[in-house]
Amino acid sequence: MYHFSKVLPVSFDEAIALVTEALKAEGMGVLTEIDVQGAFKKKLDIDFRQYRILGACHPQVAYQMLQADDKAGVLYPCNVVVQEHDDGRVEVSAIDPLMMFLMVHSPRAKEIALEASQTMQAVMGRLEAAVLAPAS
Repeated sequence: MYHFSKVLPVSFDEAIALVTEALKAEGMGVLTEIDVQGAFKKKLDIDFRQYRILGACHPQVAYQMLQADDKAGVLYPCNVVVQEHDDGRVEVSAIDPLMMFLMVHSPRAKEIALEASQTMQAVMGRLEAAVLAPAS
């Protein structure tokens, strides 16, 4: 599987906020944000569901990977997708960095990618915990 996914029982905007906070808690930030719905409407005049791509980055992992292979930057950032399906379900999907960096042929790169994969899994776990936690 090249991604991790979770359906969250929250609104689209709440999911964006939860993802941003979960990334931050794991030392990651959002470098880019692509509003696919808005882009399709503007460029193609097509109505599309809410779909946002967040380009996430963990600076330390990015630095280490570039130390292992100076071309690895072509694979950045680690994308996280938040989408609202036609039935109203909101799903968050994140790239598995281990799968993303398989193309980098360096033992050190594979170690770094495994650490990054564990970090992204922790992000997804935080999302699940956030929606299961009782409101204070």
